[in-house]
Amino acid sequence: MKIMHKVNPFLTSILDRLDLRYALKHRAESGLVLHGLCTCDHFRDGKLIHTQSGSNTFTTEGMARILNVCFRAQATDAAIYVGIFEGNVTPAIGDTAAAKLGAAGTYNECQDADYDDPITNRPAYTMASTSSAVATNTASKATFVMNASINVYGAFLVSSQAKTAITGTLFCAKKFTAVRAVIADDELAVTYQITLTTS
Repeated sequence: MKIMHKVNPFLTSILDRLDLRYALKHRAESGLVLHGLCTCDHFRDGKLIHTQSGSNTFTTEGMARILNVCFRAQATDAAIYVGIFEGNVTPAIGDTAAAKLGAAGTYNECQDADYDDPITNRPAYTMASTSSAVATNTASKATFVMNASINVYGAFLVSSQAKTAITGTLFCAKKFTAVRAVIADDELAVTYQITLTTS
């Protein structure tokens, strides 16, 4: 019996483009650029009080995962998830899920006491279908309803679902340009736009 693996839409968008597959495999000579733009919208009482955008850091762990899925036919997770953190930490290329995430990780990831919606799990990165080299969840932003007065310093993409998980792949992370001082019932909406280009 043949086992079929579900591939997430972002990786499918790479596999569908022969030029990107070649460039990803030969990135040293092709000049392939993998760029993530993270946007955070901060709402209070239903009103947008702040918005900011900036480039994030793709990790070696994340880039290796993309290469292994695309060119070694490794099975991939069915979904990618968005998390937020309250540690005053600048993400680095060598960061991993095992070292940085969960309640005890150095990112000091937000847990149940910090946001109560979604409950228990990180929200999914719900990417719209794309026929280009740009992936985005603009149509379905990852939204967090806060439960406490804390400082939120950044966001990340990971392959594991539970807030407590330190497994899976940490694809990328972003420290916000301006820390978000949130209070209970504030909402943070996180958008990730991921672009692949050969120029």
